[in-house]
Amino acid sequence: MVAAILRQVVGMEDEAGAGNPMVPLFRAQIVRALAEGRWRFADHFCDKLLAEEPGNLEALLLKGHLAWCHFHDTGAALNYFRKVITLGGFESSNEYVARARSSLARLLEQLS
Repeated sequence: MVAAILRQVVGMEDEAGAGNPMVPLFRAQIVRALAEGRWRFADHFCDKLLAEEPGNLEALLLKGHLAWCHFHDTGAALNYFRKVITLGGFESSNEYVARARSSLARLLEQLS
């Protein structure tokens, strides 16, 4: 709701060709939450960012790391890492795909 209002106020009702003004705000909140060690808030703002940009590989990768390292939810972490790899087109040249592959390999090794 807030995102829709903000888009109308700044004249960005049509998102085609225009960046979403909420994304930088959510990213700033994520960075702040991480700096303060507030993992649940970082996860919450990742969800908000993903609601605006469902294919955001950076947010998905972060959610995978939060699930693995802070929430101890290996199932969710596996799903997020796999999703990053899939959405990134399995391209090893993509920084997020490469990091997701590395994290996935480490997690699977830890589970074995």
